[in-house]
Amino acid sequence: MNKIYFFIGTKAQAIKCLPLMETLSEFDDCNIIFVNSGQHKSIVSDVMSKSTFSYREIKLYKNKDDITKYVQAFVWLFSFTFLHLIKKNNKIDPHSNNLCVIHGDTLSTLMGGIWAKRNNLKLVHLESGLTSNRLLIPFPEEIVRRIVAKISNVLISFDKDSFNRLSIKYRKKSICYISENTIIETLGNNLNFENTNTVTVTLHRTENLFSKRNFQKFVDLLNSIPEKYKITWYLHEPTENFLNRYKPNLSKNITTSKLLGHDDFIEKIKKSSFVITDGGSIQEECYYLGKNTIIWRNTTERPFALNKNMLISNYSVTKSQKFLLKYIDTNYKPKETVKPSEEIIKYFRNNNILK
Repeated sequence: MNKIYFFIGTKAQAIKCLPLMETLSEFDDCNIIFVNSGQHKSIVSDVMSKSTFSYREIKLYKNKDDITKYVQAFVWLFSFTFLHLIKKNNKIDPHSNNLCVIHGDTLSTLMGGIWAKRNNLKLVHLESGLTSNRLLIPFPEEIVRRIVAKISNVLISFDKDSFNRLSIKYRKKSICYISENTIIETLGNNLNFENTNTVTVTLHRTENLFSKRNFQKFVDLLNSIPEKYKITWYLHEPTENFLNRYKPNLSKNITTSKLLGHDDFIEKIKKSSFVITDGGSIQEECYYLGKNTIIWRNTTERPFALNKNMLISNYSVTKSQKFLLKYIDTNYKPKETVKPSEEIIKYFRNNNILK
């Protein structure tokens, strides 16, 4: 029996791991174990509650709330380190054939990687090889990517540039190239949709929330969008805290909202004339859906997930305004849905990663 541990802490990790978890669960020789770090415990629990397959859950947290403040993060990290890294968890089967899958570049990714090595699990890194080529931008994500790539046994990339980088740097590791990101499997089969006069907005990255200048420019861009477009700004909790603290003036066509469940949010994106975001996963979703998108950053680790109707803003309001007015009423054809989770399992079988 193959025991496959999925170490998950954030919404994006849960969403992107679910297709692989579900596909693996169809095999009688695979036992799925969800390891919950508690970073975004309520959001992750909501995502996992919609799964249709059987799994066992291991909870590695003591916090009652989601981790959204730096003091909370410090306490959470200290607690996890003492309870699960310094003290060994004897409940984990150390069989050499067992895997631990981690995803992306968050603190939970790093914690999961160290936890897996501490428990003698073979470590698999999903979405490996992405880079900004700048050590501290974004922080701490770029550092996390480099550490987990180094300690992982199996690296799975979703674009050729990442695969080539990994192949040169980590020649002795198992490196797998998959045609698309697993997030494409979560977008649903209904790809026939019409744009409405709506704009969907998110913002949550540290470099934007810690820079009042970048944040104010972002607000200026939103305020410049013509009033016929109804803007909904979906707030991560740190962003909501920032808005409550600085209280910027927002145009009357801008509405703020709590985050939605993934399926509901995807439906909003599908109907949007435009999306403005600094999120990597949302960039990928917009790429697959063919949506007009402004990425409020000066770089992206996902150059493969860029169409001509997507712009890296470089924090320029003027550049973004020109781009928005050019593309806001243009429709693009979504990419056809594929099954990258099946490609991953095929690689596992062919390379004896799964027995």
